Amino acid sequence: MENKLINEKSLYLKQHAKNPVDWLPWTNDALQLAKKTDKLLLISVGYSSCHWCHVMEEESFEDIEVAKVMNTNFVNIKVDREERPDLDEIYMKALVFMTGSGGWPMNIIALPDGTPIWGGTYVPKPQWIKVLTQVSGFYNTRKKDVLEYAKSVKDGVQKEGLIKPIPRDEVYTEDKQIELAKNAFKYADQVNGGIGSGQKFPLPSMLNFFMRFSNEFDNKQMKEFVNNSLLKMSRGGINDRIDGGFHRYTVDNAWHVPHFEKMLYDNAQLLGVFSNAYKIFKNERFKNEIYNIYDFLESKMTSDDNLIYASISADTNYEDGSKSEGDFYVWKSDELKNILKDDFDWVSKYYNINQKGYWEKDNYIFYQTISDKDFASNLGISLNSFKEKLKRTNSLLKDVREKRVHPIIDKKIIFSWNALTLRGLVESYKVTKDKKFLSKALSLNNSLANLMIDKNKIQHTNSSPASVLFFEDYSYYIDALIGLYEITFDRTYLIKAEEFVNYSNELFGDENGFYKFSTEQGSLFADTLINLEDGVLPSANSVMNFNLFRLGHYNGNKQLLLHSKKMINNISDNINDRVTDHLLWLSNSQNYSQKFYELAVSGTDAFLKAEELMEMYLPNSLIAASNKPSELYLLKDRYFKDETYIYVCVDNTCKFPVSDVKQAINLMED
Repeated sequence: MENKLINEKSLYLKQHAKNPVDWLPWTNDALQLAKKTDKLLLISVGYSSCHWCHVMEEESFEDIEVAKVMNTNFVNIKVDREERPDLDEIYMKALVFMTGSGGWPMNIIALPDGTPIWGGTYVPKPQWIKVLTQVSGFYNTRKKDVLEYAKSVKDGVQKEGLIKPIPRDEVYTEDKQIELAKNAFKYADQVNGGIGSGQKFPLPSMLNFFMRFSNEFDNKQMKEFVNNSLLKMSRGGINDRIDGGFHRYTVDNAWHVPHFEKMLYDNAQLLGVFSNAYKIFKNERFKNEIYNIYDFLESKMTSDDNLIYASISADTNYEDGSKSEGDFYVWKSDELKNILKDDFDWVSKYYNINQKGYWEKDNYIFYQTISDKDFASNLGISLNSFKEKLKRTNSLLKDVREKRVHPIIDKKIIFSWNALTLRGLVESYKVTKDKKFLSKALSLNNSLANLMIDKNKIQHTNSSPASVLFFEDYSYYIDALIGLYEITFDRTYLIKAEEFVNYSNELFGDENGFYKFSTEQGSLFADTLINLEDGVLPSANSVMNFNLFRLGHYNGNKQLLLHSKKMINNISDNINDRVTDHLLWLSNSQNYSQKFYELAVSGTDAFLKAEELMEMYLPNSLIAASNKPSELYLLKDRYFKDETYIYVCVDNTCKFPVSDVKQAINLMED
């Protein structure tokens, strides 16, 4: 038995193609069918590596009894959130409006026109049947009440998307910055790191903000919070110590027990986080994590076209049809004893094969609670000797683990996540100077340009046509292009970046200065979809704000600078009201409240001096460099054949040029 999903390219949709539920993909035909038959829509949104999505499939969507209720009363639509982030975004807003929280699988019951009337996440089978019966019954017997409730949901979602320009000019004073940062820091877990006291997500925008703020305001408490967070993440179960790469989040507050899916967007951003952290803290562990993530992406996530896959599932699927979460990653004590022999004693202490590291069903998750330095001391060996010993042991365990049944890789290529990876590779190259990061970045960019961009149209995924264009693809890619300039100083990347800005203004620009989520919003139940919040992914708008700011400075384009200022002005109420949801925005606001430096390096040794500057943590600056005369605004008329000069400028007003990097840094600190 197969349904209409059998011909879809999405792995997640294909995984539901043999359900007895008459699933349809999201199309105009499916929406018209609902209107024609006056049936409610049941819209179920998820993604292939989502554990609870598959639990609900097994319990309900594969069940004949449940399928009968769904097929009789609803037009059932399955959505891959990674293919259609616009549908995911707008229905998630509705779900949060209706229930106060969200998650996946996201199940929405909607009117035939798509307006939601009920929403939930994972629901066990008995309650699911009850919900289906009750809601369809209400629609048939109390339609007027249902339509009134639907209108309130629609109005609520539309109202959230209506951002009015702020008539006053918002001033982000130093005192205001400190107040907002302190408000955000109230949620910091200073014992275990991360935000909050429950589940722990890496939240790169949060870590990057506190890195920058603590650096610029010399806040030792916040600086230590970042250091502690990254150490706890690196040592915790969220980090795959055997194969590299970080899982999506942990269910506890101490980074011990992960949901085992690995997402590209997390690891892409963490490349940059650990790169910046290494610049600040000079901790070799942070540098090692850059390489661990890179090796994971290269060995497990890279396609033949050099593009990067979307994710790896939390579950292992066995031949008998059973599934088990985390099986690929966890270990039993007896298994480790057989593999490690005499080394089991120290490994069990290091990775806590004891009550601390215990998970469930006699399984342990590697969980380090003592520093490498102290552990080496306890063993009576040098730190370097211990690291070599650990490396050999992890390699042995990797060989064993590779023989297990592997979790499924979703080989979907998502453009925006690959653009995030490109930026992560840029940051990795800056701090390591390892050519493999540069080579990978250039190769990845070539593949994106050749395979997923047609003129100015960016295809969001390789599994769906570019019928709907998504702003995040443009925003993240513009940032990546600026990044490629930062490590190559090839001006063509800045020219291309500004071309994509102009195209984005045409496609997505809104009168309030922000950018709409996508094109083709007329097919959604509300056409005011704009995402401004920085969560596990940064808002495409906050990234674009920084894009406009930098390109305005590089190219001397005042219109871009005015647009950037308008955005940062109009977001101010949102930052004040919910600061932890807008931390990249708050970081961007420092570009206006503090001095932002343009470092123009011109002369025969320009690239060498620029590379020295690259290795430093200078978030309140940008670098332009050329070893020959250049027409770039920041470099024009600044080339001298016999000497290489560094110009330290603010809004292109420069101090007397210097020839030494240390002198330039001193000028920034005056």
